[in-house]
Amino acid sequence: MHRLLTLFCIYCFSLSSLASLDKLDYLTEDAYPLNYLDDKGQAQGFSVELLKLMWQQMEQAEQTITVMPWERAYYLLGQKPNTVLFATVRTNKREQFFKWVCPIDTVNVVLMGKAEGTAKIESFAQLDELTTGVLSADVGEQILLNNEVDDASLMLTDSYHHLIKMLVANRVDLIAGTEQTIRHAAKAGGFSLADYEIKWVLKEEQLCYAFNSSVDDTIIEQFKQALEKTKQTSAFRQLLLSYQQQKLKP
Repeated sequence: MHRLLTLFCIYCFSLSSLASLDKLDYLTEDAYPLNYLDDKGQAQGFSVELLKLMWQQMEQAEQTITVMPWERAYYLLGQKPNTVLFATVRTNKREQFFKWVCPIDTVNVVLMGKAEGTAKIESFAQLDELTTGVLSADVGEQILLNNEVDDASLMLTDSYHHLIKMLVANRVDLIAGTEQTIRHAAKAGGFSLADYEIKWVLKEEQLCYAFNSSVDDTIIEQFKQALEKTKQTSAFRQLLLSYQQQKLKP
C-alpha cells in the first residue's frame, strides 16, 4: 500500500511539473548570434536552439518564444510570474531578484570608443567627464550605475543599432555593452568599427536563462539537469561548433 501511495505521489508530481512547464512564458531579444529574429519572424540563435535541446531532455513540447526589445522583456521578467528571459547576464546585483540556469556562454561587458582621440579608461570616475551611450536596463547601464557613474553622463537608447549610430555620429564618447553584440549589430547595420577599439573591459559575466522568482525550485532544478545532460550530447557539440564559427565572423 505504501509503495502504491509513493508511486501515486510521484505521478501527481510529474503531472504538476508538466503543467507548470506549460505555463512558462519565454522571452528573448534580438542579439545575433545568441538569439535573434530570422527573416520569417521566428526566434533563432544559439540560446534558442540550446533551449530546444533542453526541452527534448525534459520530454517537453516546443513552446512559443517571443522576441522583443530588451527593456520591455527585462521589465516583464521582474513583474510577470512564470516568465523566462534569455540570454540574461548574471550579475551580483541581479542575483537576488531572479532564479538562474547557467551558463549559456560568457561575455565581456565593455566600453568602446574611438581608437584615436579617446583616452584609455582606467576608472569609473573618468566616465563622469565623458558621455557614454547605454542600452536602457541593459547590463552595461547597470554596471555603470552600480559603480556610481553620474547618470547625467549616460545617454539612453532602446537598441544596439541606435547605440552604434550614436557612437559613429559622435553623439557619445563611448558605448557600453557586450562586445559580441556590439560587433554583430554594427555589421548588420552596415557600420564599420575599424576606427574604434575596446577602451575598458568592465566585466566578464555569465549568460543564463533567468526565471521570475515565482517559478518553483523543482522546475529550476529540472532545467539545470536538462542543461547538464544536453551538454553531454553530440547535438550540443554540433550546435556549439556552429555558434563558435558565427562568433568568429567579422
